[in-house]
Amino acid sequence: MRKMLPGDWPLYASVFLLLLVVWLTLSVSLSQNQGHLAYALDDAYIHMAMARNFSQFGAWGVTRYGFTATSSSLLWTLLLSLTYYLGGVNQFAPLVLNLAFAVLNLVVAYAILSWYKVSAAVKFVALLGITLLVPLPTLILSGMEQTLQTLLSMLTVFVAARLISRESPGTARRDAVLLLMLAPLVTLARFEGMFLIVAVCGLLFLVKRWVYALAFGVCGFLPVVVNGIISVSHGWFWFPTSVLLKASLPDFNSAEGLFLSLLNPIFLNFRLGLHMLVLLVSVLLFYILASGKGSGGTESRQVIGAIVFLVSIAHLEFVGVSPLFRYDAYLCTLSILFLASQLAVVAPRLPSLLCLSTWTVPRNLASGALTLLLFFPLAMKGGGRLYFLPQCTTNVYEQQCQMGSFVRRYYQGSTVALNDIGAVNYLADIHCLDLWGLANPEVAAAKQKHTYQLRDIERLSRQTGTRIAIIYDVWFVGVVPPEWVRLGAWTIPDNVIDGSPTVSFYAVDPTEDEHLIECLRDFSSQLPRDVIQSGPYMAPTNGPAQP
Repeated sequence: MRKMLPGDWPLYASVFLLLLVVWLTLSVSLSQNQGHLAYALDDAYIHMAMARNFSQFGAWGVTRYGFTATSSSLLWTLLLSLTYYLGGVNQFAPLVLNLAFAVLNLVVAYAILSWYKVSAAVKFVALLGITLLVPLPTLILSGMEQTLQTLLSMLTVFVAARLISRESPGTARRDAVLLLMLAPLVTLARFEGMFLIVAVCGLLFLVKRWVYALAFGVCGFLPVVVNGIISVSHGWFWFPTSVLLKASLPDFNSAEGLFLSLLNPIFLNFRLGLHMLVLLVSVLLFYILASGKGSGGTESRQVIGAIVFLVSIAHLEFVGVSPLFRYDAYLCTLSILFLASQLAVVAPRLPSLLCLSTWTVPRNLASGALTLLLFFPLAMKGGGRLYFLPQCTTNVYEQQCQMGSFVRRYYQGSTVALNDIGAVNYLADIHCLDLWGLANPEVAAAKQKHTYQLRDIERLSRQTGTRIAIIYDVWFVGVVPPEWVRLGAWTIPDNVIDGSPTVSFYAVDPTEDEHLIECLRDFSSQLPRDVIQSGPYMAPTNGPAQP
């Protein structure tokens, strides 16, 4: 990559803006969370717990007591494990890694746009869009792997497009080797990378590079196969439970069921994620307009558009959109990259139209209004996620992190039933009964078959010797065992991201009632002031509880 020059101001400005927004958001978050670093998703702590257990105990699991096929990003968990092994377990590793990968996202996006000789103004707008509309600060403080996934996806799509188009003969051999190296990293970063592997393979087949397409596919699916073999050998599933429980799978029981199961997810995701509909239509429109202006199907920018469109359709069919852009960040970034690279082809007179001497008011007002209308959903979602990001971290801190501190203080080494397993397992050393199924194959299997019932919870809690349960009541309506005694509840204000504002504490073991009440009373003074406490434990206390 060439040296950075003063003319590279769009990159400098966008990196500065990214760091400024992250610093401001983090400052607000720390001030709201009593100076504690908290991530905006409890799932971030699942990776952190697994990384801690793998680096310290050699156990690939949410707890150190056994294997759990829970991580949907093997590479992210491995990177965290490496940092924990080298520098000790800490909460800052996800933040530092995400910040580094976010900056690299901007550098790579800028380098790709520079390769296409995009104007400085368009590059700055594109990088601004990636920074504020995706938005990168949200991905950073989510503590998850999306910045890494987006980075690898950008590199893979660009290198594949350049190789398929044959536009750079001088780098063809290097691109071929690099693409084979990127293939396994894409699926290691997230299992949705399989969509990207299949799309690139399909285009390679179309240009009759059959042997290379096969090699690329083998490299891309190798991590999936190896992980599946290891997982099945431990009594789990071929794919992680986080993938199986959240994926939209086709219904092969009937032709009508298959048709509806394929059609409904896309319509539902377009309704929930209007920004994805806008981006997908924009990508298709730019692809068609560029084709009409002489860009062939094998031109590299058109190849990028084809890959983005194919991957987006598969993603919306089987995965979908999510809060905080957790699942669709890489698609938003790739779409912005494609649109920016093709803008000069689709609208070659744009620079002259923007010149005051040739300003045509009606045409430009109409074009500007249409652009704002098209990108309004993305701007609303991206801006909204940035605005609510500090509150998301506060929600996690006031609920999941407090649950983890409570369990660590009073129930270390015990079996605890949970539905949000991240922060509790990271902060405490427990035997975990995951009632939602991410860390329990029996629960996951029952939920997939739609047979998960009260008797399953009763049986599992007896078998595991569960002492207490900390759950969302709204997630378990009608299936909470009647012998469980609800002794307390914490309710957080202004909930944005947690599954429910209220988490309830149950004594599962019949002999646990008095002890749990004492523990909740003892811990009550440690809770943030705005957490509303309720339940039998709020009666007067007789003394401090013992672990």
